[in-house]
Amino acid sequence: MIRHLFLLFIAAIKVHINQFIPLPVQKKLSEKRILKTIHHAYDTIPYYREKYDKAGVDIKSIRSIRDLKKVPFITKDEIRENFPDKIVKKGVDIDKCHYSATTGSTGRSLPFVFSQKTFAYYMMTSLRVYTMIGYRPWHKLVYVKYTAIKTPRFGPFFRTAHIPSTITIGEQIAMLLKEKPDLLVGYASLIYEIAQRITTDQLQTLHIKIIGVNSEMSTQDQRDFISQRFGCPVYDEYSTEETWMITSQCKKHRYHLFIDNVWVEFLDKDGNDVLPGEIGEMVLTTTRSDVMPFIRYRIGDLGRYTHEKCSCHLGFPLIESFDGRADDSFILPSGKYISSLKVLNTFTKFIKNHLHLMEEFKVIQEQKDLIVIYLVKGKEYDETVFQGLIDVLHGIMGEPVTIKLAFVESIDYKGSIKRKAIESRVGK
Repeated sequence: MIRHLFLLFIAAIKVHINQFIPLPVQKKLSEKRILKTIHHAYDTIPYYREKYDKAGVDIKSIRSIRDLKKVPFITKDEIRENFPDKIVKKGVDIDKCHYSATTGSTGRSLPFVFSQKTFAYYMMTSLRVYTMIGYRPWHKLVYVKYTAIKTPRFGPFFRTAHIPSTITIGEQIAMLLKEKPDLLVGYASLIYEIAQRITTDQLQTLHIKIIGVNSEMSTQDQRDFISQRFGCPVYDEYSTEETWMITSQCKKHRYHLFIDNVWVEFLDKDGNDVLPGEIGEMVLTTTRSDVMPFIRYRIGDLGRYTHEKCSCHLGFPLIESFDGRADDSFILPSGKYISSLKVLNTFTKFIKNHLHLMEEFKVIQEQKDLIVIYLVKGKEYDETVFQGLIDVLHGIMGEPVTIKLAFVESIDYKGSIKRKAIESRVGK
């Protein structure tokens, strides 16, 4: 416990100093970390050595950021297939690491590990996202999320509370009124729905200073509506569970790329750099995780960068916009909308509790009253357990909807760059 707090303290100092380092220096420091990460991975992680040797990479020729293009991409499938024996640093006891798994938007479980030092750094980059927009240690943070995050608390400082995303909007509002946050963080669609449902009288009992939205794509119109209802600024953030914080908005509402944590390339379909303002595939390289780095990692998301400077004077480059994170919402017979993220989170929870229940899934809303789950069975598939998942889905829908189950050998994504696990075909 003491060591963990010490790591958090050191990381907090580092990440908050980093944001004020001038951009040219930031880029030089990032380049050094990238080169160190690549060489270290080649020396200590079997799959990277095997992959680079097969691709004919002369590891000694990787001497600058320009040489990053010589290194082949890595995909989620490769990581999944080689975890943990060949994709985790040799000699590391993963039982002593921070272990997690994510489905992202693909519907397939992706396991990964961080060292305790890396996890502490990542946690503090999350803190920086909030301090950038005005959060202070004496503020109370309440987040709407499907699982609670354990965070240390020191008396009146770093107070947090959790509102489950799986309960009804009415229950979420009741908890919000009870907790009275200074900073509210959560899924954009859920906070948007809360903003629609909460009454004027209820709003008068709240004094929220800042709202942060994450985990799904949100529009400026949504954020403006939330801001107008709660009477406070709303900021957006973009991250993945396996690479952690990638970008978030500062007080000027500009997206800053956290190159002290992850390097982002914006590439065309041929793997070449796109020009500023052009849409490119975002390819990530983590620089803080020596136990299990992600080097030229393809996640399928799209974005645009810019060379413009922000008036906030933070030392991070800017991203103009990002795309590819929007999942389809379900439209029910009554006209009610159900966020696809809510459905995805239900599957994620089951996957984390039953790792081998399913290999892959895709949920398609074919009609307003018909949902089909395409499922690749896992080695420990259990009909009774999966029926429990279907029952939860029926509860989320809250009205008569048929949910059919179709077993398949594999999921066909029809060559899509972004493999969506949740899709609605209603109205398309």
